Amino acid sequence: MKKLSVIFCVMFLSAFFFPACEVENCPPNALAFAYFSFVDQYGRAVAYTDTLTVVGQIDSGDSTINDTLINRETKVSELSLPLSYGTQTRFVLSYNGRTQDVITIDHRNIPYFMNLDCGTMMFYEVTNAETTTRMLDSLVITNPNIDNNEKENFKIYFTVTADGE
Repeated sequence: MKKLSVIFCVMFLSAFFFPACEVENCPPNALAFAYFSFVDQYGRAVAYTDTLTVVGQIDSGDSTINDTLINRETKVSELSLPLSYGTQTRFVLSYNGRTQDVITIDHRNIPYFMNLDCGTMMFYEVTNAETTTRMLDSLVITNPNIDNNEKENFKIYFTVTADGE
């Protein structure tokens, strides 16, 4: 009986010295976002000063699921948006509630397993990107690899006149 209590004490004390989870090895940003920069026709950074709303859309076979990601934001010069776990993600950019542009991104999902404590992260490789051109001039893929490093993936071009409109 005395041996059993010694073994129990050793097991109990070892729990304090050898933690089961090593959470500190997990990255602080385990989510991958697509980063968009707003630029003018000359490649200079610009900000959309009116209100901008961004809605993510996913087709689920029978219906379309909408989720508001950014609601009535002003002075927007860049966007950080999540992609879906499907192979296509669509964003609807609504300018002051009047005009809309739709950005469609086709991508390949790349599961990335870090370790047992952190689980699996989803990275993406962009294969195609298209946009409507109501307010936007064009969309350019600057880095097709989307991971948990915060870097520009797309440039959204606006045509800006000399007076800034």
